[in-house]
Amino acid sequence: MDLQDKRYVVGIDLGTTNSAVSYADLTGIDTNRAGAGIGNEIKVFRVPQLTGPGEFTPAPVLPSFLYIPGDYDVSKDALKHPWKKENDLFAGVFAREHGSQIPSRLVSSAKSWLCHSRADREAPILPWGSQNVDKISPVKATSEYLRHIRKAWNHWVKDEDLFLENQFTVITVPASFDEAAREYTLKAARDAGFSKNITLLEEPLAAFYAWVTRHEHDWQSHVKADDLILVCDVGGGTTDFTLISLKEAQGSPRFERVAVGDHLILGGDNIDLTLARYVASKFKQKANLTADQWKTLSYKCRAAKETLLLDSDKKGDETRVRIVLRGEGRSLIANTLSADLEKDELEDILCKGFFPEVEPSLANPKKAGKAMAEFGLPYEQEPAITRHIGWFLERHRESVKALLGKDPIPDHILFNGGSLKPSVFQSKIRSAIGKWFSCEDQSLPKLLDNNDPDLSVALGASYYGLVKQGIGVRVGSGSPRSYYIGIASDKFQDKHRSQSGSYDATCENVLCVVERGLDEGSLIQLPQMEFEVVTNQPVLFSMFSSSFRSGDKSGDILQVDDSLTPLPPLKTIIKFGKKGESKRIPVKVEVEYTEMGTLAMWCRSNVSSHRWKLQFQLREPQIGEANESEVYDDDTVNNVRKLLTDAFSGSADRAQLPSVVKNIEKLVETKKNKWPLSFLRAVADHLIANVKWRGNSPEHEIRWLNLTGFCMRPGFGDAFDEARIPKLWKVYLQRSLFSKAKQNAVEWWIFCRRIAGGLTAGQQRQFFQDVSSYLLADNGAGKKVPKQEMTEVWMAAANMERLLIKDKIALSKKLIPQLKPGKTPHQMFWALSRIGARELLYGSVDRVVPAKEVERWTKRLMKINWTPKDQVAAALAQILRKTGDRTRDVSPEIIQIMVPWLEQMQAPKKSLNMIQTVIPIESADEASIFGESLPQGLILKH
Repeated sequence: MDLQDKRYVVGIDLGTTNSAVSYADLTGIDTNRAGAGIGNEIKVFRVPQLTGPGEFTPAPVLPSFLYIPGDYDVSKDALKHPWKKENDLFAGVFAREHGSQIPSRLVSSAKSWLCHSRADREAPILPWGSQNVDKISPVKATSEYLRHIRKAWNHWVKDEDLFLENQFTVITVPASFDEAAREYTLKAARDAGFSKNITLLEEPLAAFYAWVTRHEHDWQSHVKADDLILVCDVGGGTTDFTLISLKEAQGSPRFERVAVGDHLILGGDNIDLTLARYVASKFKQKANLTADQWKTLSYKCRAAKETLLLDSDKKGDETRVRIVLRGEGRSLIANTLSADLEKDELEDILCKGFFPEVEPSLANPKKAGKAMAEFGLPYEQEPAITRHIGWFLERHRESVKALLGKDPIPDHILFNGGSLKPSVFQSKIRSAIGKWFSCEDQSLPKLLDNNDPDLSVALGASYYGLVKQGIGVRVGSGSPRSYYIGIASDKFQDKHRSQSGSYDATCENVLCVVERGLDEGSLIQLPQMEFEVVTNQPVLFSMFSSSFRSGDKSGDILQVDDSLTPLPPLKTIIKFGKKGESKRIPVKVEVEYTEMGTLAMWCRSNVSSHRWKLQFQLREPQIGEANESEVYDDDTVNNVRKLLTDAFSGSADRAQLPSVVKNIEKLVETKKNKWPLSFLRAVADHLIANVKWRGNSPEHEIRWLNLTGFCMRPGFGDAFDEARIPKLWKVYLQRSLFSKAKQNAVEWWIFCRRIAGGLTAGQQRQFFQDVSSYLLADNGAGKKVPKQEMTEVWMAAANMERLLIKDKIALSKKLIPQLKPGKTPHQMFWALSRIGARELLYGSVDRVVPAKEVERWTKRLMKINWTPKDQVAAALAQILRKTGDRTRDVSPEIIQIMVPWLEQMQAPKKSLNMIQTVIPIESADEASIFGESLPQGLILKH
């Protein structure tokens, strides 16, 4: 980007706990004297913010906390800003301090939520677990921090030409952020009023650039050629590792990034939660804390940690902090809890839990689940940061050996992030590396100085902005990962092409499109690889990345293995021709690793001048994945299509309809429950394309609904389901064509239940409104529906996981009174378990019914003498299932009551374990939870 019309280069550290801003005034820099004291020109922007009621003062950092005021808890006059605001939300010091007393209105850790794939990051879900609060999305919260920074800057400079949106801006992100999290960060910046020309920079690299600014003239005396530098960045929410080496290049030394680590949601938040559990164990009066009390306790533990761990020369040598937790409601005084946190205790907990000396191991084992999920976030299972460092270095052993000819033992280490300020933890990490590699003390990594980790990332971001213009010392970096696009073998293409219209539904191989280390702004053409795409319908490409594979070059074709990490797919609609017909056209794929540090891809037509951009599919997490061991050949699929046409054709012998499934099973020599996903969708496509068949007769519609729903279950899992669902939604809007026929009505609701997982939140809401007139009607009112049909309606409604919580509660209030011992169909208990489930199968975690609500259900159901017992016991086990998230889990008191009750009900041991221990949902459980088996090859990611 040309800086000729820019006055400032601005660096923004968008941190989990604190955000910071720095800048360089280009009018004070002689661009012809690159590297000559440039670092001295970078200044810290002290961000004006509310530091108390009505107190608006500048501070070196903006705490990344956002407060959502209520009607009475803060005076409007106390929240006035010197610039116009669109809402009453406010960020910063006062937000953090005031919000620690009212945590239900305090948004924190928004940055960690940006990379939480099981949450809808554009949905209003924060503060997590709060009730009766106008919530906001993680993207919105991030945007509010950036908006505050932009308006504070603009208020300072006054001149519109100098406004922040008109300057060269670098925003830092964790090196481990995937493409989805990067795209959400850019969206937040755009929503905050920044221009599109934002550059993203990895935080560990920014921290190293900050070190370079301090040593522009003498870095050669600290680091020599072939030295290996580990940047270890442990912040409030994430842990990041980066390896950098100093290599001789064309006669002069050059810093080169060797590797970056994978994503770890592990940092200060985890430490604070661990301390909160410890302090709670010291309370003399044992109490079951509410979610809000746990949040308040965590905030107080964070403050105590910072007080106790500050070096004695910066503040009085505190050895103890008293933590006081007030009661709630009428017990405000009576239930006040307090305990002391000793400095020795604190260091012991952290050194043993997060910074222990560990035995070396070769690989990070596969994670069966997440150990901590407090407050909704999937924290890392292994808390020992030192073990993650060892795994990281081992994983890049071959890369380091190939580049430097030695073991991956760092010669230097640069610590960054608030969690690594205390020198005791730095020493523990150095000694842990020594033990891992059996090093002598003199061989331990030497420390590179970082006296102000709160500001170093922001300072380094500004320096990087100067480096982009050829000013200063550059670190060779480029893409932190290599990127790959899924392709299939010729044999697989021939089999699969006619079934899905794309080659990527299952890919055996990948094409490397971006090699690791590729410089930003590089455009790549892959002329040797030609694709065909289907026009005028959505096209998706599977994408993968790797942070540690080395040697892969753009254009290389590789087999898919565990070294590749799946990414959200790339998606576009290839609109071609005036008639909107579906046809195949040959294209080439063009790739760019942009100046912003993000991946951009296009399809360029080989038969015209058209070029279509591919966009990452971000709206919904990638829930299902196809992993098929069998794919039917084209002739078999065509024979099945012919069989369907013959059976459903209006002129055909209607006697063929009842046996159509058996005839297909005979033709493919496989029972229907074993049909692979690609074949199921091929059958569905033929039925959807001939939707008119269902109008031939009631029998035709019964068979069409039954088979189409079966082949489309659970509504997602195949790359093109997003294109199929709108067509099926049109069918839904038409309703059953023979609704007065009893079996047609039943099959209609089964069809709705089977496609529910593919419906959007808005479509599920409309379904709820359509059926609420008789599901929620008072006794004797509303539409009269036969019992079997009503059961299917309830099952369909219960499978709508994206419904609003208030709608789920409304359903429960009508369903629970209908549950009668020995009289109620078992499907109705199943419906209640789906409505109140703690762990959703495909819905966003913010759509879980609150724990307090399901506790009321539980108490009511326990009072009834149930026969048979297994139905209600199975339902309650799902409703009370332990997740590890304090905001979703029911209270310990309920579990203490339920365990003996379930034992009395002769519930299986698995159900008892489920409510007491976090047990990930297994594939074997999915069939019972969904109501029927999933297609072969479809695996849900929990």
